[in-house]
Amino acid sequence: MGCLLHAAGRLLWEVNQDQNRGFRLSPSNLRISEKPLQHLAPTGKSERFEGLAFSTSGSTLGVATADTNAVLLFRRQSNGLFEDTPYRRLEGLDYPHDLSFSMCGPIELMAIAQRTGAIPLYRVDETRDDFAPERIFEISGQTSKLSFSDGVAFVPPYNDCLAACNLITNSISFYPRVSSSPVRFAVTPDFELTHPSLVHPDGLAFSPCGTWLAVANHGNNTVSVFSRRNTLRTMGRLRFGPKPISIIADDQLRCPHSVAFTPRTNHLVVTNAGGNFFSAYSPRRGRFRMKWNRPTALQVSVGEDSIFQKVNAENKMEGGPKGLAIHDNNLAVCNPEFGIKIYSFHES
Repeated sequence: MGCLLHAAGRLLWEVNQDQNRGFRLSPSNLRISEKPLQHLAPTGKSERFEGLAFSTSGSTLGVATADTNAVLLFRRQSNGLFEDTPYRRLEGLDYPHDLSFSMCGPIELMAIAQRTGAIPLYRVDETRDDFAPERIFEISGQTSKLSFSDGVAFVPPYNDCLAACNLITNSISFYPRVSSSPVRFAVTPDFELTHPSLVHPDGLAFSPCGTWLAVANHGNNTVSVFSRRNTLRTMGRLRFGPKPISIIADDQLRCPHSVAFTPRTNHLVVTNAGGNFFSAYSPRRGRFRMKWNRPTALQVSVGEDSIFQKVNAENKMEGGPKGLAIHDNNLAVCNPEFGIKIYSFHES
């Protein structure tokens, strides 16, 4: 027997009580567990969890803690859950806000976006199977044009370019890799994506195939989706835009903070720093291009409402989930109040 759930007269999801117990199911068959698989609480009030990322294998979960100027790394155990305490704490950062992992040949890299305008890179020490505490390279300085760089991501499918969003200049900067040994990236952007729809971009994500780029616009409660341009028209250079192929202007969005695509069906998940939930949007193929549906295909509440209401009453841009990471069938969100919550999801 199916149960239809509505909000403001609109279908949000359908739950089959017999076959999908414990899951929320969107009309496009994205199922997310109602309760998290795991909850990792912050060790103290000063741990402001802002950004999240899974390593390429999914064996490590990294979180940027802005106020303590550190990145914490959690290790996955044999039972599939993560250890309750981090195995590595990378310190000496300057307001880290986001991070991203990628392989460079046999070497795994980690890039960290610092709001002060720098992106340091770290690498795994193969002898210890752990990230070395010393940074191997850094994109910074006036020529980098980083300005409140709140989000960072390697560009798939080759991961030979880094992209960062700039909150102040309303732009996305792209830095190609110029050397694999030693690992070096350009310190001046090869390309800067700008568009009027980009307003205080706070987070960005690429689809696994690298075709689409989604940007969370904290300043106007929208999400812009750009398409990768054909290299035959760009002289072989990596380019997105110049116009978005889809803009999600959902009145339910509240200060969108982070975005991520699901790996198989390209549902677009968005966290809302000013709302106590994250949202998912279904892709659909239009006449000439892909689009992501409005209204939301799915909403999942994450924090205790009383705590959210208290924080949000003091600052309408705070209280809700911020960081977002997806790997395989795990979806993780974080915020300064509840820490990290990891959910299971299924696509069909």
